[in-house]
Order: sequence, then C-alpha cells, then structure tokens
Amino acid sequence: MGIDSHVRNALCRFHDRIALVEGDRRWSFRALDEIVARIASGLADRLPPGSRVGLFMQNRAEYLILQLALERAGLVRVPLNMRYTAFEAERVIGDCGALAVFHDGTTAARTAGMAGRGFWLCQVDGDAEGGPDWQALCRHDGAEARPGDDRDALCAISYTSGSSGVPKGVMLSHRNWQAVYRNMLIERDIRGTDRLAHIGPLTHASGTYATPFLLRGATNVVVPGGALEALLPTIEAERITALSCVPTVLTRILNDPMIDSYDLSSIRWVGYGAEAIQRNTLEKALARWGKVLTHNYGLTEAMMTCAYLNAEDHLVASGPEAGRPRLGCIGRPYSFVDIVLRAPDGTPVPTGEIGEITILAEHVMQGYWNRPDETAKVLRDGWLWSGDLARRDEDGFIYIVGRSKEMLISGGFNIYPAEIEACLSGLAGVREAAVIGIPDADLGEIAVAVVVADHGAELSLTGCEAHCKPLLGIRTPRRWLAMPALPRTGNGKVDKAAIRGWVNRQMGAEA
Repeated sequence: MGIDSHVRNALCRFHDRIALVEGDRRWSFRALDEIVARIASGLADRLPPGSRVGLFMQNRAEYLILQLALERAGLVRVPLNMRYTAFEAERVIGDCGALAVFHDGTTAARTAGMAGRGFWLCQVDGDAEGGPDWQALCRHDGAEARPGDDRDALCAISYTSGSSGVPKGVMLSHRNWQAVYRNMLIERDIRGTDRLAHIGPLTHASGTYATPFLLRGATNVVVPGGALEALLPTIEAERITALSCVPTVLTRILNDPMIDSYDLSSIRWVGYGAEAIQRNTLEKALARWGKVLTHNYGLTEAMMTCAYLNAEDHLVASGPEAGRPRLGCIGRPYSFVDIVLRAPDGTPVPTGEIGEITILAEHVMQGYWNRPDETAKVLRDGWLWSGDLARRDEDGFIYIVGRSKEMLISGGFNIYPAEIEACLSGLAGVREAAVIGIPDADLGEIAVAVVVADHGAELSLTGCEAHCKPLLGIRTPRRWLAMPALPRTGNGKVDKAAIRGWVNRQMGAEA
C-alpha cells in the first residue's frame, strides 16, 4: 500500500470537506480527487513509469495537485527552487534526466532555454510544447492511473541547496515519504478541523505538511504566491489554525506593523525549522500566542521528522533554570527515529559532550542520484551522518552547536558558531546574528560575529562583546560587524557563504 492509496482513502472518506484553497479557488476532497485522477491519467499516458518530472513554479494550488497526481501516476517529482536561475534549473533538469517540466508565468523566462529540446514543457497558466497544455490535461479522459506496489520505488528527487558545491539529488522512495507522514501524524497535533497556511516554499518543508493534513481531513490553504504580505489577511479570512515557516519569516510576521490590525486568535500552532530561533522572536511569539511554537529538525536526506521540540518543552519546566528558553534545542527524536551523537571514529559520545548527529530511520534517503561516492560518505551501515554537531543533556534534549564544516579552531580551542549565535540572540536589541571563521596568522582562525539590530534599537558592538565575554570566555568573537540584514539562501537559511564574502570585503576595506 503506497502513499496514493492512503490519499485515495482520505479523499473518499472526507469527500464533502474543503481540501484545498487558494484565494477564491476551492476544491472539496471529492473535486480534488477528480482533478488528480484526470491529470494522473494524462501523465501516465505520455510518460513511462519512473520518469522524472520537474516542478518549477511559485506557491500555487497546481503544485500540490501535481504532487498528488505524480504519485498516483507512478512518476518521480523533482522540485525546483523558485530562486533558481535558468542555469541552475537546467543543471538540475539535466542531472536527473527529466522528461517533463511544469512551470508557471513567474518562471517562464527561466524555462525559455529548455524549449525545443524534445521534452514536455507545460506552463500551468499558459501554453505547452511537447505535450498537452494544462487545461487539456485537466480534461483528460483516459484509463485510471495506478502506481505500482513497490514502496521502495523512487517517489521524489529533492536537490540539496548546493551551498558547498553542485547540488546533489536526494532520492526519496514512497516508503521514505510514508515514514515521514506516519511520524508527523503520530507526534504532531494535526486535527481534521485544522486549516494550514502554506507560506514557505512548497518545494521544501511546507509541501511536506500537505499530505498528513489531507490524511486527517484538514484543509490546505495556499497563501497566493507565498507572499508574506498576504499571510495576515489570509489568517483572518480563512481562520488559519496552523502554519510553518523558517524563523526569519516568523520574525517578520511578529514585527509587521499591521499585525494588530488582524484577528489572529485562530492560530493554535506554529511550526518552524531549518535554523535556530532568535530569543526575541521566541519571546514575542509566546507573548502574542502563548505556547504554540513547535520545532522540527530534519534535513533533505532525512526529510523533516528526525527530532521534535513541542510547545511545552520550549521552556525549562522545573529546577533553577525554570522558565528559561531552550535556545538552540531541536528537542528529542521522533518515536520511530534513533539518533546517536558520534565522534569522528563512529563511537557514541557521552551525555553532555559534542558529537555529530547520526540518524537511523525508515525515512532516511536511498542515496544521492548517480553519486555513489558521495552517498558512501554520509550513509554508513544504514546510519545517516548529518554533518550537524550537537550535545545531548541528561533529559535527552539535543542542542545544535553548529555544522562540522563550520566549526573553527582558534588557538587550539574548538569554537561552534551556533553557540555564539544562541548567546547573542538573548541580548536585547539583537534581531539576528551569524558567526563565521576567518584565517588568522597568530591563532589559525578567529570568530567574526555579524549582528543585525532589531527594528528601532540602538545596537553597540562593544556592548555585544561585553555581553558574550562572561558567558563564552575565550569563545567570544574577536571581530564584530553590523549588517542591515542577513542574506538568505533559496530555502530561507542564513547564507554563510555570502556573509563570508561580505566579511572578507569589509575586512579588506579596513586593511
């Protein structure tokens, strides 16, 4: 029984409820089933099973419809980051050997170079070549599409961000995705009455939430275009109960000058992930909504559901530190996930010591597409080596201290950027911060802190240093710089490579 079988059951069971909303457009579970069936049939008529299909469009209902239709047709979804340039998109399409690309008007100029290459290029709000257009596909009347029974068949190829080189295609099977959805349905408080707002890219974590919400009979609401300015009115108009975003977006929501103009009382949980939350953002969210924040830890190679920090555990419950936020904490493993922190030689590290997060779970990837050597580096005896460094406390809570590639050694001491960033996030007036290492003739490397002031706050770099010294000692950054805003990658994470380039230019200008 594959993913599509679960979805079919839900679409039948909840047929009269509203399944999908985007602006004025609405689909009941019954209507969604019908359009998915037509599109899946049309896809299966033109493409052999297992064909790769690229999806390159802004957040819109057609993305989620295609996600379900591709699974039903036994085809492989290849999400393309909306921020890809034409070169980046063509590189991914060429790497996976896609036979079709579905896009929209926002990406039409970047897909123009793919025309005339013999594959199906379909604009969901326009024309097509090499196959039927979107409207014809929605009217297709053919044999019912049925995926095979092999749960280990490839379902999606999700490409890594490529921040450390050429993006790698992460192969995720139907079994992998079933495990993700099972984890979410067991651990997360998803209800049939929920209305989920999709504000983050559907190509990333936001799209992962769609199916478990459908399986519960809940409603997926696509914020048109993923536009942040449309979120607050959408929450009020659609009585949104849940949303998920990166901490940066949450910070922007809470600092929106119009936030008090809208009724946001329907919100009961807000998920976030991809990076640590700033302390001032956490405190603002708690003050506005109470205990609603939930943190998901995962990575492309083990999508979404590795560790989870629930709303109650965001603050220490008892003892001398009761009420203190658990900054940098990703929670504890999901029920069907095993996490071991290991030394470089593979041995588990004791409680309280730093080790690399390794993951054993049914949703760990099959490997990297056509990259067996790269696969062997991160998959060892079934365990995924994440590259994330962390420590575990006596209660089993895991705290990220940084990426193994980001750790710097200064004067013989290991320095973990995430620890410094967490310390800075507790300082009034700091909106966000990032720490990188740069070469130093005397110490080998030194830490450089880049801080962004909160709106309207006067931030002293000397004061930042004074705040850190008693808490961090020798790990206190040696250089301090202020920046208007931290640059972000296409999936919303802090772009450390861009920051490093900016720092190098600033340091060069000072020399």
